[in-house]
Amino acid sequence: MPMSLNVAKYSKVGRLVTLPPLPGERPCGAELQRAFDVPKRYFSHFYIISVLWNGFLLWFLTQSVFLGVPLPSWLHLLLRILGAEQSPGGELALSVFLVLLSLWLHSWRRLFECFYVSVFSDAVIHVVQYCFGLIYYVLVGLTVLSQVPMDGRNVYVTGKNLFMQARWFHILGMMMFIWSSVHQYRCHVILGKLRRNKAGVVIHCNHRIPFGDWFEYVSSPNYLAELMIYISMAVTFGFHNLTWWLVVTYVFFSQALSAFLSHRFYQSKFVSYPKHRKAFLPFLF
Repeated sequence: MPMSLNVAKYSKVGRLVTLPPLPGERPCGAELQRAFDVPKRYFSHFYIISVLWNGFLLWFLTQSVFLGVPLPSWLHLLLRILGAEQSPGGELALSVFLVLLSLWLHSWRRLFECFYVSVFSDAVIHVVQYCFGLIYYVLVGLTVLSQVPMDGRNVYVTGKNLFMQARWFHILGMMMFIWSSVHQYRCHVILGKLRRNKAGVVIHCNHRIPFGDWFEYVSSPNYLAELMIYISMAVTFGFHNLTWWLVVTYVFFSQALSAFLSHRFYQSKFVSYPKHRKAFLPFLF
């Protein structure tokens, strides 16, 4: 008689719930990790770092913009190294504030999803990829803040009220950010429900065909939504910030590759997989 394995899950109150897997379904944590691999659920560490570090940067920016408090010397030096300019920036100060705020809120939501929405399988990532992810979320916040116009160690703000700098692209960018974030959350909820029963308890870690929302068009709408979130930030910058478009380009290729591999996996695993679905971009790719 085969040995029975248990499916483990932490409930919202932190208690461990165990259920036996259904017949023919693979339980979570059933595979051994190779050397230099870490569990994919460690993705939450990226967002913990981002919430703390980018919240730290947002606090310094808010102090400087609204209260006139100079940035710390070490941070000012870092920003100068990354290309921050000592010049008037028009509406750029508001753009930087909104983008950094968006990045921080995005990290909070993803952290919440890692703990309460997503159900990670026993998949692993290489420790190099893990370390890169930690460094990325430190650097991306500094990249945003380095775009702010400086006046000595103070942020240069045109006029007395930061929000008087508001332009149409700020509104459009924030609307796109909210729209993309809502769809990404919905897609993660759909994926999470595939591995839970009606009571919300994890019962397996198998892959199943997701349906609903943007899944009707592409195999990885959560990756598409991630790209749209970064594009929304480019819009908030006023479309013309080359540095941020380079970040968007990186996000595009990394998310497109992940979506392509996921699409190939679904096609190979499920004979009945919808043929009209594309991998990443609706109707195109």
